[in-house]
Amino acid sequence: MNIVFFMSDSFRYDNLSCYGTPRARTPRLDKFSAQANVFNNAYLGSFPTVPNRLDLLTGCFSFTKHEWSPLPADAITLPQLLTASGFVTQLMADTPHLMGAGFNYCRDFSGWEWLRGQETDAWKTAPKDVKWPADEKKIRNPNFAKRYLRNSAWWKSEEDRFTPRTVKAACDWLEQNQDQDQFLLWVDTFDPHEPWDPPRHYVEMYDPDYFGDEIIYPVYGYWKKFATEREVQHMYALYRAEATMVDHWFGVLLDKLDELGMAEDTAVIFASDHGFLFGEHGLVGKSVIQEIDGSMVYEAARLYDPIRRTPLMIRLPGQTQRKTIPALVQAPDLMPTMLEMAGLVTTETISGSEKIQALQCGVFDTKDWQFKPDAIHGKSLMPLLRDETTRLRDLVVCSNTLIRHTPVMAKSAIVTEDGWCLHYSGNYAKPTSEGKLARAKLLNPDLACVPITPALYHLPTDPGEEKDVLKENQALAGEIHRRYVNWLEQVGTPAEHIAERRQLM
Repeated sequence: MNIVFFMSDSFRYDNLSCYGTPRARTPRLDKFSAQANVFNNAYLGSFPTVPNRLDLLTGCFSFTKHEWSPLPADAITLPQLLTASGFVTQLMADTPHLMGAGFNYCRDFSGWEWLRGQETDAWKTAPKDVKWPADEKKIRNPNFAKRYLRNSAWWKSEEDRFTPRTVKAACDWLEQNQDQDQFLLWVDTFDPHEPWDPPRHYVEMYDPDYFGDEIIYPVYGYWKKFATEREVQHMYALYRAEATMVDHWFGVLLDKLDELGMAEDTAVIFASDHGFLFGEHGLVGKSVIQEIDGSMVYEAARLYDPIRRTPLMIRLPGQTQRKTIPALVQAPDLMPTMLEMAGLVTTETISGSEKIQALQCGVFDTKDWQFKPDAIHGKSLMPLLRDETTRLRDLVVCSNTLIRHTPVMAKSAIVTEDGWCLHYSGNYAKPTSEGKLARAKLLNPDLACVPITPALYHLPTDPGEEKDVLKENQALAGEIHRRYVNWLEQVGTPAEHIAERRQLM
C-alpha cells in the first residue's frame, strides 16, 4: 500500500461539512469525506507547528521532553523506518519551519523539496520597498511580514502561490515515480496559516464588499486592542478563502492519483496540526504576543476547542463509503498507523544504520539504531478502521511544552471521553528566570493576561467553553487531574517536568 499524507497547517475542523455546519466552502474535501474514515474526535498532542511534526514523525508526545526545536539527532522517525524497509519516502513542503534554521525535519526522507518563501523564510531581498496591506501596528512581527511581502512580490497568478506550487511539485513527483514499488508522499503545506493573501475570487466568496485594512498577518492577542469587529470578520474571510484554495488543490492531487491509476493502491490521509481563534474568548490567534518595555513577550493561550480539535480523514484503497469514528485519537497515533499500513508493525524490532554528518567539516559517521515499537506513545488507528475496537483511550492530553516551568507557557487541556475538559497550567513557584522561546521573552505570571488558574468545562452542554464549573465539581476536577498526572508518568515524562504539576491548585 502506498501512502499520501496531506498536512494543511492551521486548518480548523469546523471548515468542513462532515463536522457539522461548515464555516468554509470545501467541495473537494466534502467529496473526499464521503469516501473516507472521518474521525470526529481527533486532537493535537504537542502544540504548535514544529512540536506537532515531531509527534507525527516519532509517534511520541514531544511536549514532555522538547520544545520548538530541531529534529533530535537520536529520534527514530517514520520515514527512517519506511526507507529502511524498502519504501521510497518523499517530502514536499512549503512549511518553512521544518527545514529553515537547521531544523532538519527532512532528514530521513529519501528525497525532499522545499518550496521557498512562506512566512518567516529568509529568501528574497528585493523589492526593497513593499506596500503594507494594513496599519503596521495591526501586524504581528512587521519584519517577518515584510520578508513575506518580498518573497511573494513576483506572483502573477494563483499557481504561483504556495499550496499550488507544493501540490504541483507533488503531482510531478507522482508522475516521475509511477514505477516505485511502495512510497510515502508527505505533502506539508502551511496554508491556511497566516499570512492570508489568497486570490481575490476566493475572497469574494466570503466578503466581497470589504474595503478596509487587509490584516493578513494579525497581532496575536485580544482583538479589541488592535482591530475592529469588522476587521476581525474580514480576517476570518481571508482565512476561509485560503482554506477554500487548499481544498481546490487537494482535489488536484486526488485527480492526479486517479489519472495515474494510483488511487486503487494508495491510502490518503488529510490532517492538520491545530486551529486558530477568530474572536472566540476575545482572542485572535493561538497565543498572546505583546510588547512590554520594548520587548516582545510570549504567553500561551488556553487550548480551546477550535485550536486543539483537528480534522482527520483517512481514505483506504477501494473505500467508497464514509465511516464516522467517534473514538478519541491524537497526532502521535498517525505514525504507528502508517507503519501498520505499510505492514511493518510487529512485535519484532526494526534495525539499521543512519549517517550522521558533521556539518562543519562534511565528515560522515554511521550509528546503529533499533526501533522498539513498545516505546512509542501513539496507537495505530487500524483496529478502529477494521471494527476490532471502538476506543483507544479514555482521555486526550493537548499541551504546550512542559520544559518551561511557568504557568504562562505550560498550558494543557485534558479532554475525557465523557465530554469534560480541564484546562491546567501547573502549580509552579514563581520562575527565577525569563528563559527564551522563539526569541520572545516569557511573561512574568504577575503580568499574565490569559488565565493561569485551572478551569473545568462540560463540552456537551457548553461547547464554547464559556462557563467554568470547577467550583461545583472539585472532586471531578481532582480526579481528571489525577488521571492526567498518571498519564504523564506512563509516557515517561521526566520527573522535573511533573514535579510542579502534581497539585491541581
